[in-house]
Amino acid sequence: MSLVKTDDQIVAKFPDGTILGQVNAQLERALESVYEQQYHVNFEVFAPIQPIRETISKINKEKDAIVRVHINVYGPQSMAYGVGQELSSNKIYFQRPNYVAPGFLYDNPHILKFADFQTPIKESLSEMEEDTPVQDEIQKAETFKRTVSKIYSSLTRGQSLEGLEGDDGLRTKLLPHQKQALTFMTQRESGPIPENFSLWKQSEMEGRPCVRNVITNLASYLDHKETGGGILADEMGMGKTLSVLALILLMINEWFQEIERHFHHRVHSMLSTIKYHGRHRKANPEKLCDADIIITTYHTLHSDSKEKSPLHEIEWYRLVLDEAHYIRRQSTLLNRTVSELKARSRWCLTGTPIQNRLEDIGALFAFLKIIPFNTLSTFRKYIAIPFDEGGKRHKLAIERFTRLLDSLCLRRSKDLLHLPDAQNHLREIDFSPEERRQYDQTNNMMMRAARNQVGGLDQKSTLGLFQVQLQLRILCNHGTYQQPFSWNRRKLHLIDEREAMEASMGRESEVTCSACRETMSILDTIMFRRYTENCRHVLCSECIDDSDENNLTNCPLCSTLWKQTSTHSQSHHAPVDEKYFRPQGTSSKMEALMRDVQINVNTTKR
Repeated sequence: MSLVKTDDQIVAKFPDGTILGQVNAQLERALESVYEQQYHVNFEVFAPIQPIRETISKINKEKDAIVRVHINVYGPQSMAYGVGQELSSNKIYFQRPNYVAPGFLYDNPHILKFADFQTPIKESLSEMEEDTPVQDEIQKAETFKRTVSKIYSSLTRGQSLEGLEGDDGLRTKLLPHQKQALTFMTQRESGPIPENFSLWKQSEMEGRPCVRNVITNLASYLDHKETGGGILADEMGMGKTLSVLALILLMINEWFQEIERHFHHRVHSMLSTIKYHGRHRKANPEKLCDADIIITTYHTLHSDSKEKSPLHEIEWYRLVLDEAHYIRRQSTLLNRTVSELKARSRWCLTGTPIQNRLEDIGALFAFLKIIPFNTLSTFRKYIAIPFDEGGKRHKLAIERFTRLLDSLCLRRSKDLLHLPDAQNHLREIDFSPEERRQYDQTNNMMMRAARNQVGGLDQKSTLGLFQVQLQLRILCNHGTYQQPFSWNRRKLHLIDEREAMEASMGRESEVTCSACRETMSILDTIMFRRYTENCRHVLCSECIDDSDENNLTNCPLCSTLWKQTSTHSQSHHAPVDEKYFRPQGTSSKMEALMRDVQINVNTTKR
């Protein structure tokens, strides 16, 4: 595309004359100055396709119709300084381009130039054409993973740990790496922290002794306690849970030794546990104070967040989050709910502390409440933001991050276990005729829905390609034990369907099907039907047929996840699996797997 000046605006126009849009007011003023000075320059516009599609699909108001484009300026080198002056006077500055057309010299009047120094730059538009937005994101993700992997490999905390024997009460013998984890956790809980892994060093400020943080270089007169928990981030399958249980038992026996020393008779008691879960969990809150171990779920904590929870009234000795990456988004209610629990020590167990960005583990550091990284903003300022900038700042961020990880986190790989190499055997399984029919039916229904969303897929879509693949993968595993797919069995995101329906009605009296997202005339919908759920789901006739919903008073999308058959109604206490699976069926994949297991059962270590 190119920039074209019309009578009253400057627009980005395709070669066929189609206008993408007009430039913003600030850029328009700057370009008007360039045109007035009659500089002979051309403006070449490049717009990434995917972001534009996403923006267009989400536009509801005129102010939302804003996209970011790249504009290259070409002209005689003698005019570079003058054009630069006109732009900078309007606070518009040239940035380093991603590419230049063949045969052109790159000259930026807004940067300092040094003799014998040139920065490399792409010289071919063909290179740019190969770097699509999707490829760019993939390359960034791969680079990020490689960098994080190198950081993990450079950690040294695990190399300097001596093993600590577990208590005799443990039935399962601790492996060497679990004994080292026990040492790490006792150091992080009770001290002392090895000097080379301490985050605070003795220093002096204004003639007074102080401590200085080795990451931020901030000084403090306060004596910051470094103990209080950490992150156990060994790879999945290395027994992190057993390590924590060993820590609990070890510390309890230390308490018993103190009791024996200070009392005439040794106190004996069993380790009591409570499962805080289910509808009657709040019936006897006083029992929580008498238990040694209380086990609950993230879902339970999330549910209790709506009202005062007994768990938030207790000051815990030790708080352990299993699969702690569930709280990696600090803005979520779950993160806030868990972080508000009061505890002397906090532990995070996760094999994936970093998934897509450094802020994932930054949220875990904030949960640990280790000063000064008890706020995510501090982590961003000193580590995450410079990490993304590149150059010297990127290198400094890696050094800081490595030091922080070595202090608060223990990460080892399965290489420590000296396991034999895995042997992969690919087995191709053929569907039975019944499985093939059900698979094809599900595939046709899901793909029809997905096709109707092309160009409008986003994270808030009620159906995406991920859901399509998921349904088919489930069917490959479960076979005909799996209930046939039906729209009335889909749980949708909790959205305001009334507002969505009213906002989606276009000028041509068109609405979008709430199930398959197909756009259609309101005459083709059951839009005016009143369901007992009082929802505003709009369904096309095909989705009504697909749902196989005979009860026209209930919305197929709002009704229970699985059909309530007369048999189930008569058996109120039927197992949960009966709602999900058929009592009879066949699964070619599971049958083949069981045959292979039986063949190798005598040679497999259990």
